Amino acid sequence: PLAVRVAGARLAARPHWSLSRLAGQLTDERRRLDQFSAGDLAVRASLALSYVGLDPRERMAFRLLGALDVPDFAGWVPAALLDLPVPAGEELVESLVDAQLVLIAGVDPAGQLRYRFHDLVRLYARELGGTEDDPRDATLALSRVFGAWLGLAELATEKLPGTTSAIIHGPAPRWDSPDGAAWKHPAERDPIAWFDAERAAFIAAVRQACALGLSAVAWDTACCVERYFDVCGLFDEWRSLHERVLEACLAAGDRLGEAVVRRGLMHATTWMESGGEAMAAQYDGAGRLIEMFSALGEQRGLCDAYVLRAWGQAARGEMAEGLESGRAALRLAEATGHLGGQARAHVCMAVAYGTRRIDMAIEHLRLGLELAEKLGNPRFEATTLQFLGLAHGHARQFEAGLECMMRALAIYRQIRDPLLEAMGLVALARLYAVHHDERARSAAQAAEALSRSHRLAHHRADALWVLGEVDLAEGRIGEAVGHLEESVRLWRTRGWQEFLAGALASLAEAYTAAGDQAAAERARREGAALSS
Repeated sequence: PLAVRVAGARLAARPHWSLSRLAGQLTDERRRLDQFSAGDLAVRASLALSYVGLDPRERMAFRLLGALDVPDFAGWVPAALLDLPVPAGEELVESLVDAQLVLIAGVDPAGQLRYRFHDLVRLYARELGGTEDDPRDATLALSRVFGAWLGLAELATEKLPGTTSAIIHGPAPRWDSPDGAAWKHPAERDPIAWFDAERAAFIAAVRQACALGLSAVAWDTACCVERYFDVCGLFDEWRSLHERVLEACLAAGDRLGEAVVRRGLMHATTWMESGGEAMAAQYDGAGRLIEMFSALGEQRGLCDAYVLRAWGQAARGEMAEGLESGRAALRLAEATGHLGGQARAHVCMAVAYGTRRIDMAIEHLRLGLELAEKLGNPRFEATTLQFLGLAHGHARQFEAGLECMMRALAIYRQIRDPLLEAMGLVALARLYAVHHDERARSAAQAAEALSRSHRLAHHRADALWVLGEVDLAEGRIGEAVGHLEESVRLWRTRGWQEFLAGALASLAEAYTAAGDQAAAERARREGAALSS
């Protein structure tokens, strides 16, 4: 390659230079092309020969494509940049391939042909864009392509069985090809494959939109990707992207975007490992969301905020307050036709009732299951079945509980969702343990391993709790102490008082069996204080 030949020539002419010195000079993008010049070899001159052979529209496509921060792109991208029919855009990029200015990256999981720039060629395109294009025109072109990604993500996310939070959109314009919808088929046909194919590109595009101050298209696109992140367990990417988008919304004073992004961040972080009490953070965050969505008049968002608040209240042991939040969420969901909100409201009310009113918990879970089935969301249907199975178990209805659990696990495995499978296995292990079934250990071990690999602190704490109780029942005292101490440590980071109190009570039993009466008394007192 020419760039390698030039680098070699520069080093040969300067034997006193080290490789690290040349590498250091190449870190400055603005001067990188200048560094690739030696004698009669110059990358810029070579690229200029290819560029001058293009017609005006091809030159514009080259410059605008270079302005994009994405690592690769599909054939519709140049069409959106220049506001052309997709076939015309595809012809343009093929002309750039013929001129050896753009490379073919391959066929992506959605069946789209993808293209990319060599880094130096992209720098040259940006250099030209900086001198030949009006910055306002370039930003308008980028806005169109960002709007195209938004429209496709909006289409794809509607077909995914992820979080049942309301999909809330803002005022950002979508771009569509004037020649019909054929270019959208990959997103419609297989949403997961399309998101897989575009993942790196749309993350880079959202970040670039933030940098350009285009908060509306940034937050709308980021929130359209939440279901994909949820289904695929990409919680770190979800959190990182939303944190950047939140900064952009705050800078722009975009209150709707801020509220929707904060809601998404709560979903992305609540069940993962954290340095503080996760449910306390959810409780406080939900209170802020209630204020924000109320001020904005966004009723479906307000419904979701009340659901989140109810979970936080349940974790604090505030049953009456949790039920009131659940009822408020249900009223809002019914008034706005938000089926997902209705289903989640019933589930959170069941959680608030807990084992204290298991009959009411079962009733709300049945209503939630009916709504989940009506919604056509197998993922939430399975989650509700899991809760219903546990409730039947606590009501001493083992067969009914086991049937619900097996239905839930079958759905999880059918949709190939390892994270929810981990949650289902925890619930199954708990059901087995309640009924002293020997299968509790294997289910809890599988759940603990899955939860640990996906950093699901809440579910790992529960799995370790079950393992500790099984160890204790089988006389494995040392193992019981180890599992229960780790469970208690994790429950402290969750901030769920009832579960922490229960794990402490089990740990007190394990300490007693181990002959450590002082430790047993400390654990017993702490657990009793939490339960009072």
